[in-house]
Amino acid sequence: MKIRMKIKIKTLVITVVSFILLSCSEGLLGDMLRVIADPVVGIPTVTSFEKEETIEITWNADPGADGYILYRAVDTENPVYEILYQGTDLSVSDTDVINGAGNRYLYILGKVRGTKLFGPSDPALGVGSMVIQDELENNDTKGRATRLIWDLDANLYYYLSYSGAEVKDYDWYSVIVPPRKQANIVITQEGLSANENCYISFALESGGVDPIINSIRIPIKNKTYVEKTFYFKISPIPGYFYDDPPTVGGSLINYHIYINSITSL
Repeated sequence: MKIRMKIKIKTLVITVVSFILLSCSEGLLGDMLRVIADPVVGIPTVTSFEKEETIEITWNADPGADGYILYRAVDTENPVYEILYQGTDLSVSDTDVINGAGNRYLYILGKVRGTKLFGPSDPALGVGSMVIQDELENNDTKGRATRLIWDLDANLYYYLSYSGAEVKDYDWYSVIVPPRKQANIVITQEGLSANENCYISFALESGGVDPIINSIRIPIKNKTYVEKTFYFKISPIPGYFYDDPPTVGGSLINYHIYINSITSL
């Protein structure tokens, strides 16, 4: 009886010890299975002109990081960065921005693992403004092109920082042209007289880039015998948007676009 009791107690002790060791091993295994590689530091995504006087900054989760530090500086030749956010969130809305001169801000991202800081990243540029993007956005790719049927009002912007970071907008449009016809597109930039060079360029999907002359017709020719959809892109011409010298800064322009006429080839 005593022998059996000793065997049972011994078995119980072994079971408890095994459970403890297994539990410790699982915890140790969990630590070992944690991402070994250091956090990967990338440039944060910065979005401007979606909300008045607000710049949105986002970044992707990194399993190798315990937390994130977002720094901000006013865009100057020698920017001075200060901590804007520190924690585990993946986005920040920066509303402490101004409209007008000095409205360009740089953002860099650092990542924390334990007591070690990784980064920071290269800077991304954000712009504070009372003006927001036009209602046609987000038409910055061919896949989201705006169908040109009637008169439309839009805006376009380009900003460049001292570090070389950019904030820029593209506008894509599509137009249906009947067989053996041409659609005559007219673009008028606000603040310019007729026949002045616009600050923007025109590029058919299948053609080169051409400057736009204010209020002058741009022909899109359909030489085929079937109706055809053409896609074209409106882009900023950087040199028109900032002061020279220095070649930094930027601005936003408004323009009007419409089909002036459909004529025979």
